[in-house]
Amino acid sequence: MSTAPVGVLGGTFDPVHNGHLRLAMEMATALNMAHVRLVPCARPPHRGAPTASPGQRAKWIRVAVSTEPRLRLDDRELLRDGPSYTVDTLASMRKDMPDTPLCLIMGRDVFAKLPQWHQWERIFDSAHIVLIDRPDIDATLDPEASTALAERAVDDVQALHDTLCGHIYTYTPPPLAISASYIRQLLAENQSPRYLLPMAVLDDIMDAGVYQPQPATAATQ
Repeated sequence: MSTAPVGVLGGTFDPVHNGHLRLAMEMATALNMAHVRLVPCARPPHRGAPTASPGQRAKWIRVAVSTEPRLRLDDRELLRDGPSYTVDTLASMRKDMPDTPLCLIMGRDVFAKLPQWHQWERIFDSAHIVLIDRPDIDATLDPEASTALAERAVDDVQALHDTLCGHIYTYTPPPLAISASYIRQLLAENQSPRYLLPMAVLDDIMDAGVYQPQPATAATQ
């Protein structure tokens, strides 16, 4: 079997920005994927709730990828009750795409703490992991994560096409330092984050007043 895999890039996307989109495109191209799905998390188990609503975050992704067929919104976590566990999301995708390899894309800093995730070992029953390793990421791996990497690492991207799940492939993309937290900070300080995210997304953020300081209310006389 050799089938183009589908990439899975999860996150809060609070908001989606050019760093997310460029990474997704890089994966689709470099790893010859059928497409990459951006999966906004509804209730992150390991961090605080996103500032923007699920509907807003989904809308921004939909707008951002509307002209690129290799990038798609997958909103299944927003439609599911309870915490957004990755293992459940991948199992759901596996049911939808039983004969297609799936590749969960994550940074080395995230992978370092993977054993803290809910039923993390079951992830490999549904998907490969594409480990994004950048020179500026210095993350000491949890011992169990280190063992998983040693046992499942592959050097040939073709392995992601030939099998449905179970491997770890490490990829080092070109640097592109953009973060959602920096964008939120700029907006909170009434500064412009233009060129850090798609203009259509920024326009909608500005129209909706998300992340921006609210005007002070007049004191009651």
